[in-house]
Amino acid sequence: MANSQYFPKKSPVGTGEVFLGTQTILSASRQVRKSPYSFAKHIHRTIEIYLIDSGCCEMDINNKTFLFQEKDFILIYPNTVHSFHLKRTDVCAFRHIHFGPSFYSRWYLDQGHPYALDLISALTIPCDYYLHMAADKKISFLVDAIIEETNEESLLSSAMSNLHMAELLLYLIQLIRPNHAQLTDEATHAPEQIRYVTYALSYIHEHYASKILIPEIAAHLNISARYLSKLFFHHMNLTILNYINIYRINQAIDLMSDATLTLTSISTQVGLKDSQHFSKLFRSIIGLPPSQYRKLLLHDMSEESPEEDGLHISNAGAKS
Repeated sequence: MANSQYFPKKSPVGTGEVFLGTQTILSASRQVRKSPYSFAKHIHRTIEIYLIDSGCCEMDINNKTFLFQEKDFILIYPNTVHSFHLKRTDVCAFRHIHFGPSFYSRWYLDQGHPYALDLISALTIPCDYYLHMAADKKISFLVDAIIEETNEESLLSSAMSNLHMAELLLYLIQLIRPNHAQLTDEATHAPEQIRYVTYALSYIHEHYASKILIPEIAAHLNISARYLSKLFFHHMNLTILNYINIYRINQAIDLMSDATLTLTSISTQVGLKDSQHFSKLFRSIIGLPPSQYRKLLLHDMSEESPEEDGLHISNAGAKS
């Protein structure tokens, strides 16, 4: 389960402090996998990066299958259901990074602006679930630098890895948003719309354990529920209700690592009081009933290797 240290709490009101040495990278490594290998369908609140060095792999992202090959760079957004498979005879070598986005959500692209835009929002909204492009020399260099500094495991190295990650995020924004100035230009209405979507996301993240009513979110923004729903779907490519369900299942997976909690208790804690509805929803999103997923999860946690540390909430059904 993702440790809370990767999702740092906000600084005391008024300080505006960002602790540069905060550990935000859960894992960063070079890996080689041989077929047959399968990392089953999973979901998490973090961001995952793959850079394929040789061979190829298949990934299922939001129920679509993609084939990725040498020099492909893939960044998978938070709360996106995905899996990783090797079905071919060749070996797949790749660089892999797993990091918490909260730290970079406090780095803004503009100052003193009513629609201040942070790095993560600028990169992920509108949301297409993932980002795919050919890795150039700069992307490759920055991914290497993040891996190297992360594995040094010191305060200064953590700060350096955070700076390299921020540079990578900024570079990606430059590449995918050549007209990124529009994101901070009030005349385009994009900042206002993104602010509405960002607020809705924050509201869901804070209130997922209780009943969420779309009109209540819209009321805080002084817009209609219909307009908010339209904006959310336009920018996130899924309805607000679908996002709420996915986020709740994500939280449930976090709780499943605690063997003392019953599935009924877990479903209640994530705002799904009907355990049968929880089971049906879980299976529709993950592809397995929660009881079976949990057995695989707890088994994998007991055999977790250092290489996969920090990823155990996601590797149910993985085969080595």
